[in-house]
Amino acid sequence: MKKQIVYLDMDGTIANLYGIENWLDGLLNEVEGLFLNCEPLVSSEELEKYFPNEKYELRICSMTPLNASEEYCKVVIEEKNLWLDKYFPQITHRVYMAYGNNKNLRNCQNHILVDDNEKIRNTFKGLALAPLWL
Repeated sequence: MKKQIVYLDMDGTIANLYGIENWLDGLLNEVEGLFLNCEPLVSSEELEKYFPNEKYELRICSMTPLNASEEYCKVVIEEKNLWLDKYFPQITHRVYMAYGNNKNLRNCQNHILVDDNEKIRNTFKGLALAPLWL
């Protein structure tokens, strides 16, 4: 049986970036380490309850910061990968895109997107859900 693909957003969905003090100033000033210091908003065990491994394949679809330099975007992607390796090592398929793009990936009409951003959910061509755990 083919598994249903579920794309998880990171910031504000599974990683509590917005819970870090002065997170926006940190992004604007391209501070390193922000993404490494996020607390998870959901555990691997909770995700398994919502999306059992027998039925779903979890993937990441996340964005780099708005107007960030190319160098900082590379740092952010590296930090996000390290964070995922620590908290969700089972999710190995990861897509990163520039801020502002829609998340309509190939064949997305057959996929599920879990994202805290209503605007992004409203432009997704598949099934888009707000995080059930928030």
